[in-house]
Amino acid sequence: MKKIFTVSLLICMILSMTACGSKKNEEPNEVKSDIPTKIIVASGASSVPNTYIENGEHKGHEVDIWNAISEKTGLKVEFITGEFNTLFGYLDSGKADTVGNTITINAKRQDKYDFSEPYAYIPEKLVVHSDRTDLKKLKDISGMTCGFSAGSNGGNLFEKIAEEQEIDINLVTYDSSELLNEAFRQGKVEVMLFAGAEAAYKIKNGIIDARMVDEDIAVGAKAYPFVKGNTHSEKLNEMVTKAIQEMKKDGTLSEIYDKWYGMDFSENPEDGEIAN
Repeated sequence: MKKIFTVSLLICMILSMTACGSKKNEEPNEVKSDIPTKIIVASGASSVPNTYIENGEHKGHEVDIWNAISEKTGLKVEFITGEFNTLFGYLDSGKADTVGNTITINAKRQDKYDFSEPYAYIPEKLVVHSDRTDLKKLKDISGMTCGFSAGSNGGNLFEKIAEEQEIDINLVTYDSSELLNEAFRQGKVEVMLFAGAEAAYKIKNGIIDARMVDEDIAVGAKAYPFVKGNTHSEKLNEMVTKAIQEMKKDGTLSEIYDKWYGMDFSENPEDGEIAN
């Protein structure tokens, strides 16, 4: 009986130690699983130079920014690409964690999404054919046909301003920047609405033969949207925001903008009126 009792006791002790060891081993894994290790970014396929596909390679200043965010946070970045008007669908359906396509913060979007720290302040511009040197102010394009990409903030902003200033315009929506560029080349639209950085890049690199109207529509604060009321999204937002703040301080953002545009969009201009 003593032998049976001793063996039984040893078995109980071994099982108890094994259970404790397992519990200890599981605890770090449980803590680790709460920290995001990957982020899926819905990003444009033809929004040059923000984010685009060229010869099968994903390029653009957004790609450079996300590579820097990855280095600072340890997050593995995975891109889902598509046309601009499809990107928020990826976010809303849970297929993506955020949208990386130089998204402007506005009141309507803030009702639905939480935003990261802004990483760019870019003016919205009217773009006209290069020989139209007579067009300098927003009112000068009254009576013309204006084109913009579906879902972009510029069209909504200008529509509101045009109404306030009694500017007569015909707004036409295109599914992508490439289709808009082609319509402009063919004379189907006389004016295009673009973010200033995108317009500067396209003019500088000869993608479009155009110039920007001197007067800004407004300055847009650009940031990354995240789904509200979601713990995982909140943690990703915190990580991304911290990385952006560090990139502003150490000059990483300025270097990326200088590479693509020859100018810095990382800080809000003193006289810039932020659109909402």
